[in-house]
Parts: sequence; C-alpha cells; structure tokens
Amino acid sequence: MRLSPSLVVLALLLAGTGCSQTALLTKHDYEKSQASFVEGNTNDALLDFPGGAEQGTFITAMESGYLNLVQGKAEIKPLEKQAQVLENRVRYHVSREAKTFFYLQTPEDYYASEHEVIWLHMLLSWGYSLKGRYEDACVEARIAGSLLSLPWSPVGRFDDPAMRLFLASLWTMCGDWREAQVDLRAAWVLDNSLAWARELANREQAPAHLFVVLGGPGPDLLWSPEFTLNPLRSQRKVSFKLRGQKSALDLADRTGTAIPSHRSPDAEKWYERHVARESELHELIADSAYGSNAAISGAVAAAKITSTTGLGLGVGIGGSVLGAAVVYLGAKGNSDDLMLAGLGIAFASIKKGWEMSVQGYEESTGELNQKLDASERYRFVRYLPEYLWMGWSDQAIAYPVTLRTQSADAGIARPSVVHGATSVGIAFLPDVPRNDFNYRFYRNYR
Repeated sequence: MRLSPSLVVLALLLAGTGCSQTALLTKHDYEKSQASFVEGNTNDALLDFPGGAEQGTFITAMESGYLNLVQGKAEIKPLEKQAQVLENRVRYHVSREAKTFFYLQTPEDYYASEHEVIWLHMLLSWGYSLKGRYEDACVEARIAGSLLSLPWSPVGRFDDPAMRLFLASLWTMCGDWREAQVDLRAAWVLDNSLAWARELANREQAPAHLFVVLGGPGPDLLWSPEFTLNPLRSQRKVSFKLRGQKSALDLADRTGTAIPSHRSPDAEKWYERHVARESELHELIADSAYGSNAAISGAVAAAKITSTTGLGLGVGIGGSVLGAAVVYLGAKGNSDDLMLAGLGIAFASIKKGWEMSVQGYEESTGELNQKLDASERYRFVRYLPEYLWMGWSDQAIAYPVTLRTQSADAGIARPSVVHGATSVGIAFLPDVPRNDFNYRFYRNYR
C-alpha cells in the first residue's frame, strides 16, 4: 500500500510528539512546589521544584531563576545559557486576524510567549544587578525595552504597563534613571490611571529608596472544552485564571513610618496573547497529537466500560441463578430459611453486579477525562508575577520594612541593591485569599 507524502509527514509528527510527551513535566508534577509558593514559602517551592524532566530547558530555567531571584539569590547561569542559545531565534508570525506576534522557538520545540521572552531578559537584568554587574544589567534591560518598543505591526504590538513599571525598577537598579523615566512615562501612556507613575517619572533624580513588591502566584490553568466545528481544537481549549487578590498593600519601616504604595495593572493580557498567538503549524501538530490521544484513550475507556459492565452483569445473573436454585430447594423442602437465603443471594448479587458496573464506568470515564484534560500537559512558565506594587521614599528607612495585605505578611530585611544614592528593595507576596489554603505565617526576611 502506497502512502501519500502528507500522511508520512503526519505520522512522523505524531510519532515525534508521542515520544517527547513522556519526558515533559505535567501540572501534577508541580503540585507540591506550587502549594509552597502559594503560601509564600519560596524556599520550599524551590526545594520541591520538579526535577529530572526538562532540566536545562527554557521553562525550567525561567521558573527556577525566578524562585531564586525572589529570595535574593542571583542563580542565573541557566538563564544566561538560554539567552545565549536563543540569541537571534526570534521569529514573526501573522495570524488570520492580521495581528502580528513575535515568538521564540527553543531547541526543545517550545514556543515561548512574548511576555516570557521579555521576562527572560528582565530576570537577567535583575540578577546582574544583584551581582553588581550594572553594565550587563543595563544591557539586558535595553533588550527587554526594545522587545516592548519595536513596531512589530501597526496593530497588535505587544506592550504592557506592568512590565514597563518593572523595567523602570531595573533601570533604577543598574543606575540609569533617565531610562527609568522613559518606561514610567510609557506605563502611564498605556494606562492613564497610573498618574502616580507619571509623577514618579517627573522627578529629576531617582528616589532615595524604591520598593517593588511582586504580587500573585501566577495563574491557574483550567481545561475549558467547547463545542465547535473543530472538536479536536475546541476540546483542548485552556484558560488562565489569575489567583492574586490585587489587595491594597501597606508598607512601613521598623519605626512605623508608612511608605505609600501603588499597584500596577494585572497580567491578564499576557495570557490572552499567549493563547491567541499559536501558529497554524503548531495548531496542526497539536490537533493531530490530541486526536490520536483522544481516539486511543476513548477506545481504552470503552473497552474498560464494556469489560466491567459485562463482569457486573455476569455477577448479577450468576448470583440470581444461584439464588433461584436455593429458593427452589427451600420451596421443595418447605424451608422458609432456605428460601429467604436464596432471595438474599439473588438480591446481593444483583446489587454487587450493579455496583461493579457503575464503579467501572466512573473509573473509566474519570481516566478518560484525565487523559484528555489539556491543562494537565499544557506548557508555560508558571512562576511569574501577576502584578506589582511600587512605593518610594526620600526619608531615612529603618529596616526591616514590613509588607502587609489583608491575607499575608512579609518583609524586606535589607535593600536588594544599593547603587549610588538609591536603594531598591524587591520582595514577593502571593496575595491569595486565606481560605484558599492553610496559610503558614511566613516572613520573607533575608
């Protein structure tokens, strides 16, 4: 039998996808680390970070890099390696809606989102400033700013006020207040509600103390199947749900002196773009892989349901026949006890057979849903903030500085970076509702 070239290509795609999926991290692999992270325990989140699979890849380098940086540890060698490997690999893709996206294809065939590519350079800038390598930090900040500023398209260009605000703090850390002013003004242009950012940008000199608190543990990924003309694509739809409360944040130093704080917009648009900017080739591969998985998993589930139903039916019928025989013997021997025993056997057998059938159906359909749940195997960088708070002061600061919302306390023991006349302190606060987890009191004092 001769196969067309297109079928050969499709078979290779399916084979390659099936082989690679076994080595990829799943949502389940992150559960323990995520539980610690949501509690604000970044050290345990890093200790419980899934090992083995995907080590040295873009996603794990980004995630472990962030977990280290929020603890004040400049463990950025994996990020440096990614930046070196991925240099000049940015590509363009024009969607059917005429919106232009840029994406980065990694050697392991992960298509990094726009916000993830930019965060790679911002994390590097942060790490270099912690190391005192301010010139390198400014270089990475400039790369991140270029990715936000270049005119990729008259419509659909990626820019974001929260990223601009964090970029301004990176410029402040590496000692370039003029560039920080540019990004603060850009944030205000993107979102005119950020009048405080324009106020900060109008200062001729950087404040003596700048505080940046990264809020939210990153989104939860949900399976959101739909019913459309393309069942394969619609059944593997996912959605991102931000978990941070966007609370008001109180900042105060050791003497109780309050430091006003302001919150940025959230990261919702990052993940809208993440979902929207899939290339058609990527969609085709995913459709094929998902269709193969759905067909195989559906066949297995159907076989299990048939098997358990048949077994349950056999138990019910067999027990009923045995019970009837016992009833017959009891009637023949005028034994009421034997007749009751026969009826009991028949009833118990039917009940047991029904339970076996129902249990088999529930287990099989549960396994099928788990296999088809696209959120379990969906790949994205999990450990990134959802928004940030920013505060500043020109008065003398007595450390530690306490951070307090309605659901959490944390603190900054000392500035992350002191460069010239300005200090910058960066901290992390999960800012999730207390009733979402058994919150352990945690202070991120370093």
